[in-house]
Amino acid sequence: MRTSLLLVSALATLPVLAGEVGLLVDKQFGKSQAATAFSTQKYDAVSPTGLGIRGGFDILDLKVAALQLNATWHNKTTGDLSYGGAKLGELDNQYWAAGAMVNWKLLVNVGAGVEYRSEKLTWRSNTPGFTSGDTTQGRTWARVNLGFSIPTPVVSPFFAIEVAAPLTKKDTSSTAKDFAEALAPQVQIGVYGGIRF
Repeated sequence: MRTSLLLVSALATLPVLAGEVGLLVDKQFGKSQAATAFSTQKYDAVSPTGLGIRGGFDILDLKVAALQLNATWHNKTTGDLSYGGAKLGELDNQYWAAGAMVNWKLLVNVGAGVEYRSEKLTWRSNTPGFTSGDTTQGRTWARVNLGFSIPTPVVSPFFAIEVAAPLTKKDTSSTAKDFAEALAPQVQIGVYGGIRF
């Protein structure tokens, strides 16, 4: 009993953390690439649609602005790997990310931040004689969003349009690993929504 009272007292002295949890629906845009390791064909850009879950908490809240740490898990997306409109394989992309963001709470909400993404890329060719490959690459991405929230007493639903882009890009495709990394997304546009508490 005494241990329970001490635990409750200790928890009561902790500061209440503000945070959020949300769902991201996005479209990723790649860039067309020539597979110089084994072909002169220029593959079309891969642009799949995906879904992610993000959570974050504010480490500094100044009422008009807040500094937030966040983490995202993005499910596997699959896009067609095609050449001249003919499907020659598929590219899978899945990532997890951790980062920081500043959110300004104005008439509309504005956010800007950076995150580290660990991207797992797998491409499969259905053309005889071509190999398949996979790689995991780490890149830093910049993110900005614009949206609004509905203040309520307990939680605040929010909605935002988000744009993200990597700060580094690879265009070499001399090996299977390079080819997979070159096909990775170069822009991501999405809708992010959830609740703030």
